[in-house]
Amino acid sequence: MKISTHLPNFITLLNLMCGVTAIICIFQFELYMASWLIIAGALFDFADGLVARMLKVSSELGKQLDSLSDVVTFGVAPGLMGYKI
Repeated sequence: MKISTHLPNFITLLNLMCGVTAIICIFQFELYMASWLIIAGALFDFADGLVARMLKVSSELGKQLDSLSDVVTFGVAPGLMGYKI
């Protein structure tokens, strides 16, 4: 298996990392940094789909990982931010 088949999953993990880091920032009341991390997560979310389509790769793991990343970055983090505000 080529390394290029795992590139979209790596970008998806960067999205997940942005979401988790945003949650940590929210708990430390660094809401400005958390908002930038959520925006960065959105860019990684866009990029992983773009790279997957360009490389013509798809996997069940990639689909599930993308869903998890979306829930964390665009569900949990903004929800916590709203709660803290």
